[in-house]
Amino acid sequence: MKQNPFTVFQNACGPVPYNMTNDYMFRAVLQSNNTVLRGLICSLLHLSEKEVTSVEITNPVILGEAVKDKEFRLDINVVLNNHILINLEMQIANKLNWRERSLMYLCRSFDQLNHGQDYMDTEPVVHIGFLDYTLFEDLPEFYASYKLINVKNNQKYSDSLTLNVVDLSRIDLATDEDKKYHIHE
Repeated sequence: MKQNPFTVFQNACGPVPYNMTNDYMFRAVLQSNNTVLRGLICSLLHLSEKEVTSVEITNPVILGEAVKDKEFRLDINVVLNNHILINLEMQIANKLNWRERSLMYLCRSFDQLNHGQDYMDTEPVVHIGFLDYTLFEDLPEFYASYKLINVKNNQKYSDSLTLNVVDLSRIDLATDEDKKYHIHE
């Protein structure tokens, strides 16, 4: 008789040969523990626990029994407070296409209206990429947030699109604000 893998893991002890940068572990931990998912979202978006009424993964998958199983989409789609759409993506290998790829994910999530719906019904979208490399070598940052702005006067165009990048290889650059929200942990 085969044991449930989650029952086996519940009593496990010792070092884990995989960390959260492993796609499977990233997905498994966030999908199976809403408290961890909620805490991560609160930290990254600078929200207090009281500001979060719900955090729900909208593309859950049946997790395989082994870390090497790749039978799932690697990104995680979340709805925050039944309103804000969040896409979480772990990217370890620098394939030199992250900027375009993350924009595609962001725009794909934003394009959510059906024919005849009012444009004002569009929900805000946040894409959060966890990279294990530095995206902009000349301006390294641990945690960066990008929005649409006027390049002349920095006037924000809209709060509906946000693209965040966490550079896991540069935790040493965590700011006091990053530490205040425990993003570096």
